[in-house]
Amino acid sequence: MNNTVKVRKNDPLVEEEVELLVKKKKIVAFNVSPQELEIGKEYEGEIDIFINDFLEIEKQENEQVKRIRHLHKFNYKLWGQLLEDNVLDVGFFITSDLFEDYGYLVGQYISLEVDRLQLYCE
Repeated sequence: MNNTVKVRKNDPLVEEEVELLVKKKKIVAFNVSPQELEIGKEYEGEIDIFINDFLEIEKQENEQVKRIRHLHKFNYKLWGQLLEDNVLDVGFFITSDLFEDYGYLVGQYISLEVDRLQLYCE
């Protein structure tokens, strides 16, 4: 599921690193698109997650929170509602095939940590 993102800046050292605004939330992601993204421009793109080891999802107990928090470097903690079609709503949409094995949690509020976010624009 696509989001409208606005590119705030590109990192001069790490070519793929971009700072974005998504629904007034600032995030840092890796651009895995076939093209370079221009500062100040808006794009329609899909935000995905990258995990180094294995995905660990926890069900939110007594909460229904949608938010994202930067932990360090590229790591994020995500809280949101798992929707159908492998989409997590954290205030914007994150799509990942890694959610396929968690169909039993669709409609539930979950939390997880990710090693980085990735952006793909066509």
